[in-house]
Amino acid sequence: MIRGLLWIAQALVWLLLLRFFMRTLGAVFGRGQAGSRPRPRPQVRAPEDLVLDRVCHSYVPRSRALTARVSGHEEWFCSAACREQALAAVARAS
Repeated sequence: MIRGLLWIAQALVWLLLLRFFMRTLGAVFGRGQAGSRPRPRPQVRAPEDLVLDRVCHSYVPRSRALTARVSGHEEWFCSAACREQALAAVARAS
């Protein structure tokens, strides 16, 4: 039984030495610090204006909003359904 425990202890020591050796090689040959990996930089987006959808009262980034001319001025909508509902309301009012 003691031989088995000594064999396990010796195997663990060899595995730890192997791990240390591999990390050291990684640090020397271009991985930076031992065990570190380069982290991706977070993407920073420029702030964007929000526009109000007058049908459902939600705010949408101007670049993603749908537009339509309603009563001579431009309006923004979050979806085609909101745009169609606004155009239908204007047509009914006319």
